[in-house]
Amino acid sequence: MTASTITRTLMQKLPPLPTGAAKHRIFDDRLAGFIAEQRASGVTFYFRYADARGRRHEIRLGRLGDVTVDQARRRAETLRAEVSLGGDPAAEKAKRRAVPTVEEFARERYLPHARERLRSAYNVEVYLRLRILPALGKKVLDEVTPQDVAELRRKLVAEGLANATVNRHLAYVRALFNAAIRWGLLQGRNPAGSPGMLPEQHRDRYLSPVETQALFRALDADPDETAASALMLLAVTGARRGEALQAKWEDVDLERGLLTVPPSRSKSGRVRHIPLSALATAILQRQLAKRQLHPDNPHVFPSSRRAGSPVEGVRGAWRRAKKAAGLADDLRIHDLRHSFASALANSGVPLNEIGRVLGHSQLSTTLRYAHHAPQRLIDTATVAARAWNLLPEPEAAQADVQDAA
Repeated sequence: MTASTITRTLMQKLPPLPTGAAKHRIFDDRLAGFIAEQRASGVTFYFRYADARGRRHEIRLGRLGDVTVDQARRRAETLRAEVSLGGDPAAEKAKRRAVPTVEEFARERYLPHARERLRSAYNVEVYLRLRILPALGKKVLDEVTPQDVAELRRKLVAEGLANATVNRHLAYVRALFNAAIRWGLLQGRNPAGSPGMLPEQHRDRYLSPVETQALFRALDADPDETAASALMLLAVTGARRGEALQAKWEDVDLERGLLTVPPSRSKSGRVRHIPLSALATAILQRQLAKRQLHPDNPHVFPSSRRAGSPVEGVRGAWRRAKKAAGLADDLRIHDLRHSFASALANSGVPLNEIGRVLGHSQLSTTLRYAHHAPQRLIDTATVAARAWNLLPEPEAAQADVQDAA
């Protein structure tokens, strides 16, 4: 090791390495920590420093030929200034190297988390595998830009996916990067923080009383009694599909008329109680009478094929019942929930009560059913005019008659 001013001239006149020596280092006498290391293969520049804890680090600046002596010196000066201001260049470099690719993060960290915490974990896994990871997976987390997310959105639209499906993909990408930021693997802003959600056309489809009666007749005649009973319970409670199909007898209180949804199965993550009407109670009592067929199965709607498991699905019974009842092919099982809420609104049930029955955490979610009770809203709007004595005499008299009735 020698100390000299590292210059272009010195590098050009370096003598051969002594016999048996693997390397020779020259320490710059003008810039502390600037090093030129000579080997048989050439010269490489380094910068050496001690961090705040006194630990020594070296950062490779480049090989002579790839960088010039002046470039290496300027880089060493920049690093020296960074250290003087309390920085740790080696730690920052190691931190950057530790940032995983999107695919590594998704498979090793995010998906295990989703399987433990999210009810939609299966959907997350499918969306990632089919479209998100093929588009973004090879990029390191901090390489993904808003432009990359916009390009993913463009591809999803070009594929012909519905706006709602495109938005679900974008929401999953946003959630993935939010998790990376929250866990300290990514610094700065979420590249999918404003992904450009597409407008969604909420599809309102509600069963009329006649259609509902036809559906129940079809379900009564369906050969799969368990699936048919589950669909009936969905129709008369407005429960979500998972809340009903995953229900256990320990969750049912027929005396009080309540079906309890534990936090693990509740969309809000909180305990929810579904009120049971006389019809809903009758459906559950019919299931209870058949429990001896599956005495070891704790589920209200047990599987006929897998011991101890809930019914696998109800889509077959749903398709058969729709066809038998003459209902539209595009009617979804979830539309039973909407139909239930619509029937309540049409009957004058206040929206806040509808929201409580459906388990909505925000009144804004329930407001979509407000237009199903127009006459009730008109009557409410008329109250102010009546209070001001602004109603014409015939209308005021008619309003009084309605009030008396």
